[in-house]
Amino acid sequence: MAIEYATVKAKGQVVIPVDIRRRFQIDEGTRVAFLEEGGRLFVQPVTDEFIDAMKGILAGRGLPERVERNRDRDLG
Repeated sequence: MAIEYATVKAKGQVVIPVDIRRRFQIDEGTRVAFLEEGGRLFVQPVTDEFIDAMKGILAGRGLPERVERNRDRDLG
């Protein structure tokens, strides 16, 4: 695993090093997701494969409470 460093700018911007952008095909306009797990932060390019992998991840967990309340209010 190679380690690359970047500095966070005043507006929260970070420049992804060119080698990483090339390796993960992150071009101008590519959306990225920030994922937190176990106290670590991951940056993931949002690709079709990533979206397919995320489908169903929340299956069986039901609606978030806020959405459920709004749905009940709208139906009542």
